[in-house]
Parts: sequence; C-alpha cells; structure tokens
Amino acid sequence: MEMLNFGIERKRVFDKIGKNNILALATSNKNYVTVRMVSIIVYRKKLYFQTGIDLEKYKQICENKNVALCFENIQMEGIAKIIGKPKNNEKIIKLYKKYFQNSYNTYSTLDKEVLVEIVLEKIKLWEYDKNRKPYQIFLELKSKKAYKEMYLE
Repeated sequence: MEMLNFGIERKRVFDKIGKNNILALATSNKNYVTVRMVSIIVYRKKLYFQTGIDLEKYKQICENKNVALCFENIQMEGIAKIIGKPKNNEKIIKLYKKYFQNSYNTYSTLDKEVLVEIVLEKIKLWEYDKNRKPYQIFLELKSKKAYKEMYLE
C-alpha cells in the first residue's frame, strides 16, 4: 500500500465527474437491489439529484440510506438523505436548471418530486501504471486518507 495525497486525489475525482454528470445509482432494501442512471449536480463535494416519491429509488432510500454510484472507472459509496422539495432548495435547483433544463422543466415543480443529497464516504478508482499493470486508488472521505494498491502483484 502506497499512501497518496488525499486533497490531490479527491480533486482529481471531482474534476473528472465535473459540476454535473449522469451517474449510475444503486439502491437497495430487503435484499432487493436496483440501479439506474441519474442526473447529478455536484455542489460543495456532495452529490444531488431529484426523484419522484412514487419511484423505487425513493422508496429504497427511505428504507436504506446506503447507496453506491459509478462513473467510468470511479466507484463511490455514500449516504443518501431526502432534503425536501427541489423548489425549496434554491442553489441546487438553480444548478439543476442550468445543467439539466429538460428535467428541470418536466419534474422540478411537481408535488411528488424531492431532492436527494449524497454524502460520499468511500471512492475507488481503477487505473493502470505505465507497464499496464492494474491498481486501485482508495479514498476514505471521513478520515481523509488516500492510498494506492496494486491489483496483480
């Protein structure tokens, strides 16, 4: 295991995701797992998306706040929290309108729509060194640790 600079590695991850993107979100409850693509806003190192209260992901998050996300070679784990109606969260919904205009127009004002916040706890990246040997970079966000482990030694 090789220790890495946490700040540099976290910045690299968030730069790759950008201020907004489409990520795969996995949720589960009672041994039932589902995954779907969601439109994510990144704000102050937290992830946000909106969803309807009639949908499976909302129901699963209410039962089990642990979620996982994936984007390209980045795997993330975090805690989801329903934070209210999109229209009551001015800063996030303004960004949603900017980056996802169609979704904003279609869903943001619906009575059954809510905003979800995800606080990331763990991030893992798969990469290759100059000799094409695979390795993983792990970020533990609570303890602010980053390290690298070769996969095939």
